[in-house]
Amino acid sequence: MARLVKSTGLGGRASETFGSFRTRDFSLVWVSANIAMAGRQMEVIAVLWLVLELTGDPLLVGLAGGSALGLAFLSVFAGAVVDRLPRRLLMAAGQFIAAVLAFVLMALLLTDGLKVWMIFVIILGGGAFRTIELPVTNALLIDTVPRERLTNAVAMLGLGQNLTQFVGPIVGGFLYTPLTPAGLFGFIGVFYVVGGVMALMVRTRNLTVGGTTPRQVIIGVAAGLRHVWQRKELFMALLIAAMYNVTGFPFTTALMPIFAHDTLMGGVEALGLLNGAMGAGAVLGALVVAGLGNVRRQGWWLVWAVNGGWHGSMILFAVAVMTLPVLLPYGLVLAIAMAIKVLTGIGRSVSLVLVMTLLMGNSDPEYRGRMGGMRVLAIQAHFPASALNGWMVTQIGAPLTALSLGIAGSVAVFLCLLSRRLREA
Repeated sequence: MARLVKSTGLGGRASETFGSFRTRDFSLVWVSANIAMAGRQMEVIAVLWLVLELTGDPLLVGLAGGSALGLAFLSVFAGAVVDRLPRRLLMAAGQFIAAVLAFVLMALLLTDGLKVWMIFVIILGGGAFRTIELPVTNALLIDTVPRERLTNAVAMLGLGQNLTQFVGPIVGGFLYTPLTPAGLFGFIGVFYVVGGVMALMVRTRNLTVGGTTPRQVIIGVAAGLRHVWQRKELFMALLIAAMYNVTGFPFTTALMPIFAHDTLMGGVEALGLLNGAMGAGAVLGALVVAGLGNVRRQGWWLVWAVNGGWHGSMILFAVAVMTLPVLLPYGLVLAIAMAIKVLTGIGRSVSLVLVMTLLMGNSDPEYRGRMGGMRVLAIQAHFPASALNGWMVTQIGAPLTALSLGIAGSVAVFLCLLSRRLREA
């Protein structure tokens, strides 16, 4: 078991913060996952803006934002499969399939054969394979590091994903016009291919548990559900994850194109800058958590991260875009909106790290794939919530939608502190 390096001033703290990268396979998994994540962030910008250009319908934009998670309910079974098959091969296969789908979108655009319904079919198809992505990435990542580096490893994965969330939307937004949507999807497909090749280079082999027949997978799923129910801190962490996927995630995905286009009167570049600002905040949040190491009372801090950073920033953002455009010039309003999105990113990053650390640190190693699968199942709430957000925008507008969901989400998450097991986790 590797020993932690003692901190000696600033250099020692940096060594601790980035210590997981001294492991070769951790570095490969990290690079593979984040190359693919960069492609995904650009893809989100490209798809949402393309749907907005083709339809001008906020409801369809909302559906496009959540459709990738439309089959996330399958993740509970995917998690059981992750515990039974070679994880590096599953990770590579998912990225190669994502590349094929990106190239299909490119070909349809180049031949003028793309219809809006085809976009949704491709999104759902990619979502089916991505149900396995989060379980396999987290489980394989944890396989490569000693237990004392668990929080650091999860935070470093979050750091990479947040860096790509910062860079990806900006790059995607600014490349959308010069490359054309077809060229951008081709560019994204190359990212997925490179990520898949990196996954194949990983040497770590996980201990497979049980077979992969339908009956054995169902038995594994049932065992995972019992494990969560018996350890109430796991159940509460998943419940909070489901809550912020109902309120927070649609704000950062489905609502942002509407804010950029209709409320702030900007273009795809403004959308990229807003999402990039959130990514910058998320990078800061991940660095802070990684440097702190194993945080005590993680459940308590999770509640404050979700409400202080995520829901609180939604309320601030809604109030700002409702009041400031009539008082200040566009550039200053956009800058203030970006500053608030930095706060959103901090809350998002810290909450995601704490949820995964709670799940992986309080469950037995043989359940890691299933814990990741149930985490993706909690994300399933994002799909109907995105559609609901799109409908609410048509009724009361984007600012009031964000305001009402921010307030309701804050109250619901605070009530979770009534659980003693969560407070003490």
